[in-house]
Amino acid sequence: MYWASLRRGQLAEFDRKTPVVLPVAAVEQHGEHLPLATDCLINEAICRGLDEALGDRLLILPAQTVGCSEHHMALPGSLTLTHETFRRAVCDVAESVVRHGFQRLLVLNSHGGNQAIDGVIGEQLGQRFPRVEFLVANWWTVAAKRLAPLQQGPFGSVGHACEFETSLLLVIAPELVDMSRAEDGGIQHRSLPMHFDMLHGPAASCYRPFDQLSHNGVYGRPTLASAEKGREVLRACVASLTDLINDFWPIP
Repeated sequence: MYWASLRRGQLAEFDRKTPVVLPVAAVEQHGEHLPLATDCLINEAICRGLDEALGDRLLILPAQTVGCSEHHMALPGSLTLTHETFRRAVCDVAESVVRHGFQRLLVLNSHGGNQAIDGVIGEQLGQRFPRVEFLVANWWTVAAKRLAPLQQGPFGSVGHACEFETSLLLVIAPELVDMSRAEDGGIQHRSLPMHFDMLHGPAASCYRPFDQLSHNGVYGRPTLASAEKGREVLRACVASLTDLINDFWPIP
């Protein structure tokens, strides 16, 4: 159920062990074929699926829609927060939830640039509120085992505005997608151990702005996208996150 749609009396009736989801996303360039709100729309669709799967056994907070996108700022349209502003915003919302007595919070991320500070947020919240359980998760990491067989392209075909994200948008908001402008892209690092995509991380961390990762704002192969694949990716994400929530916080 959606936190902001409830009246205060309805919210008061919830068991304080009900898991609460805080979606965090980004507003940033996704090539010429996808909207700036791509990460927000993907997170919204996944949360909608979780709501359908779990109903009143889950509470979904309003999303933190602008994230940490400094690495995209050389390309038009991107919005960004500093790490500190993002951290404070997410932590303040989380603290509000804790002050209302809730004991289980999942920060659900749909933007790669949020990952590092999300880890800090999880540690800081866990240290500050030791009686509360915090999970921090990326949709692609949680669903990786289910997603791998769906990847049609070779290594590097999934990353940003890619085979998966474009497929998802063809299901979620096809009216916002212009496939006539979809163009594959991505520049791998000169060092082979530093090569990566959405499902396979590099050997080490090395910051590069996105205009050094791609000549066109795309990292992957959106030309391999389809609505059918998007439906399968969405089902995989919802199923994997439902399994995680039910396993980590089993219903009595």
